[in-house]
Amino acid sequence: MEISAENPRFEGKVPHLMCKEGDIAEVVLIPGDPARVNMFQDLCDDFRIVASNREYTIGTGKYQGYPVSICSTGIGGPSTEIAVIELIELGAKALIRIGGTGVLTSEIKCGDMVITTGSMRLGGSSSFYAPVEYPAVASFEVIHCLIDACKNRGSNYWKGISASVGSFFAGQGRTAIGKKFYNSDLIEKYRKLNIINMEMESETILTLGNLFGIFTGSICAVHANRETDEWLYDFSPAQKQMCMIALDAVVLLYNRYLSNED
Repeated sequence: MEISAENPRFEGKVPHLMCKEGDIAEVVLIPGDPARVNMFQDLCDDFRIVASNREYTIGTGKYQGYPVSICSTGIGGPSTEIAVIELIELGAKALIRIGGTGVLTSEIKCGDMVITTGSMRLGGSSSFYAPVEYPAVASFEVIHCLIDACKNRGSNYWKGISASVGSFFAGQGRTAIGKKFYNSDLIEKYRKLNIINMEMESETILTLGNLFGIFTGSICAVHANRETDEWLYDFSPAQKQMCMIALDAVVLLYNRYLSNED
């Protein structure tokens, strides 16, 4: 059997997600952690794992009658790029990141939600697709639905610009094995730019989504506060709340935008 190195397919399946057309819904929620996919077993109807390969676990089911898929990406830009490209190739029309984040101001509390309106492009992978001047911005449609879903569930939420960084330690101003690789004012630099949070995947999703003409967005539960130096030890309740908000937003997105496409 001959397989193209340019665009490999294995019995119709894309090479990393190991899914084929029809396995995923038009709307896909994208966590980093594969374990988070299993949370949706209890949140969705008819939910099944359709593939699991490396850092990618993919499940598909229905929420309030609307089809939705969940696909983990692993950590950072490179593995996220692979997931996004293959999901779009398989027919995804909307991708929404669901993850954890660290915030840069004391007024945002651990357990709050952050909705990204745009991201600093510091992830690395998207630079192969577009110059750094190209903005990483979320779709208004997705932002709209996420905000309304937060309001409907009474969740405390914030919206603003994220720093999406291809590094957890040095690139986010942390000490790495006793060494500082950046000046201590790195976090302050981001604050002066009115950046409200740091994470590692959103800019890749937003940039590629805009390039390929699909809806994109990002909502993250706050796991850490860098100004107060707090870390949310048990973030499961916040993660579950975020997942429910994202599912509610999926329903809104279908009703308001996807079902009315020309």
